[in-house]
Amino acid sequence: MRIRTYFRHMSIAKRYIAYRRRAINRHGVHSPFVYDLIENVFRKKHWENKVAIKCLRKELRKDYTGIEVDDLGAGSRVNNNRQIKVSKILKVSTTPLHKSAMLQRLVDFMNYKSILELGTNLGVTTSVLASAKAKPKLVSIEGAPELADLAVKNLEKLNLKAEIMVGSFEDTLDLALGQFEKLDMAYIDGNHRRDATLAYFDAIKEKMHNDSVLIIGDIHWSDGMEEAWELVKAKPEVRVTIDLFDMGLVFFRKEMTPEHYTIYYS
Repeated sequence: MRIRTYFRHMSIAKRYIAYRRRAINRHGVHSPFVYDLIENVFRKKHWENKVAIKCLRKELRKDYTGIEVDDLGAGSRVNNNRQIKVSKILKVSTTPLHKSAMLQRLVDFMNYKSILELGTNLGVTTSVLASAKAKPKLVSIEGAPELADLAVKNLEKLNLKAEIMVGSFEDTLDLALGQFEKLDMAYIDGNHRRDATLAYFDAIKEKMHNDSVLIIGDIHWSDGMEEAWELVKAKPEVRVTIDLFDMGLVFFRKEMTPEHYTIYYS
């Protein structure tokens, strides 16, 4: 197990080095749309409900309760089918807070009103998105019932609203998509398998429109996820992609010439 973990970490480190070599900053961007995103979303620091959500994270960091997690999907940073401490889940399987905050700023910059999240986890990123000034309708799917219960409690602590659906993505995605007439944002952050990711992408894009964004988490987590990312970029309906290493943003803006950016964002 330790040897396998070591080589996985080495592989990710090599991918990160390759990402840094490719990555550019705002001065290398010629698209006005992407430049505006960098200036108004990536480079900004403010986000809503910061104090309360940071306090929640502090509580979770000290929570050593073991919960059953048996459906986090391939590529999860924690092992499946065993009890895992809440503090461990927060540490290894939650979107970094600054990236969640960036997504909140994106919601407000684009005035997004409808969001689908695949992978609720502890509900921290869900809480960040639900705190956006745009007050979006938010539906999130979680495969592990105990995680979903904890996410609901965390949202309640913060007096935030989101619908948490429990079940595998395969069983619940169509039902979740049925909650929306159209979808502004989707965040795929679970079951990091190539074919599954591509299937979720194809299903979700049917609800998306010209100004929508689809975000894929952990695009460099494995060879399979990197293959999935390259296949997504090659799809004819995709116009602009932004590689931020631990997530990729996909835009469908028909008026734009297809462009694929690797942007350094830490």
